[in-house]
Amino acid sequence: MKKNNYKHKVAVVGARFGALTVENEILNPIGCKIVEGLGKTESELIKLCDGADAVIVGSICDLTEPVINSLNNCQIISRAGVGTDNIDKRTAKKMGIIVTYVPDYCIDEVSDHAMSFILYYARKLQEAKEEVLSGNWGISNLRPIYPLKESILGILGIGRIGASLAKKASTFGMKLIAFDPFADDSVFKKLKAQKVTLQQLLKKSDYLSLHAPYTKKTKEIIQKKTLSLMNKNAVIINVARGELINETDLYSSLKKGSIRAAALDVLTEEPPKKTNKLLTLENCIITPHSAWYSTNAQNELRQKAAEEVKRVLSKRKPRNQIN
Repeated sequence: MKKNNYKHKVAVVGARFGALTVENEILNPIGCKIVEGLGKTESELIKLCDGADAVIVGSICDLTEPVINSLNNCQIISRAGVGTDNIDKRTAKKMGIIVTYVPDYCIDEVSDHAMSFILYYARKLQEAKEEVLSGNWGISNLRPIYPLKESILGILGIGRIGASLAKKASTFGMKLIAFDPFADDSVFKKLKAQKVTLQQLLKKSDYLSLHAPYTKKTKEIIQKKTLSLMNKNAVIINVARGELINETDLYSSLKKGSIRAAALDVLTEEPPKKTNKLLTLENCIITPHSAWYSTNAQNELRQKAAEEVKRVLSKRKPRNQIN
């Protein structure tokens, strides 16, 4: 037994969970003491995680090489989320630390958020609200509005969330096209989505929804060259990772009217600086990385992240190991 009569130290960093009731309920019975903090700097993270047997990490901080190299007792880094780009997985592997994530939560929440963005622009809700507030009552300034069943939804990445959006959009009669070099042909067939190249996806989509992970290949996949292929009435939706878009190029396209609009739940820098030009555009909606959230989804996320820690500290195999 370690000092203070507990077996394991677990650090919860980079998350704003509030009271750690979910984590304590799962981890206290196996002798865990939980400490928590945001960990805004490397030195703060190193101090918080000193002597930790496990680390649960949210999205607010980065577990860099120096931080992970300091984790001499750590058996597992459990990412409370889907993306693991804020963890230096190579260093974790060198240190013999298991890295897990939660790939199967908030699927409905994120796809609902994306569908809400589509409906918002399809029905011109902002313009309609402004009409009423300006004293007008009618549709003259809303024309044209086209039915969704005449629109093409392009999906970049048809994993769990992309597939969920496809199913929801199909109930509105939208035509589906998708690009995902890693998906089997049977997935496209099941979703009744036409398999296209990236170039075709960009050219044909009236609404383009991004659901790809952030990798070296997908970094700034939406930039000047790819934006130039899109039609003038196209709307870009990003509920995946901010790094998929070159924001300077997106701003330029929106400002010039080269594309109709953008709806973003994620940015390259969160929260954005007040000088971020995207904040000045009427044809760009930005929500505060909230697509994942519902009370149920947050509880599920915390539960699954803590259960991975419990498995590893109990000498069992984790369910979703990424390294």
